[in-house]
Amino acid sequence: RRKLARSSGCILEYVGNVAYMAGTYEERKRARDYLTWLMRQRTGPVTVDLMGRTDVTELEVPANMRGMTKATSLRDVEKETGTFCFFQGDSNTSDTLLICGYKPEARASAEQ
Repeated sequence: RRKLARSSGCILEYVGNVAYMAGTYEERKRARDYLTWLMRQRTGPVTVDLMGRTDVTELEVPANMRGMTKATSLRDVEKETGTFCFFQGDSNTSDTLLICGYKPEARASAEQ
């Protein structure tokens, strides 16, 4: 859950099942969006409307590279870059990786 705080730039603390957010309006909005997307992943595919978003990079992953983007690999990338990454739509069949984070340089680093 710390990855959501790092990627959104928002202070994010949990007390029981309640998330408390502190920061600017934009930081809190990003954190809320990221938390919503993370929670939706537990119940099924997540599709994000990227129109107007400057904090998400969309990356097409070739089929031959899919094995290198397993969940454990993505978590390592998130830790190293301070981003939040997941596949748009069904994670088993999607070729579209979303790299979320308020720092453009962190998203660029995650693309590598």
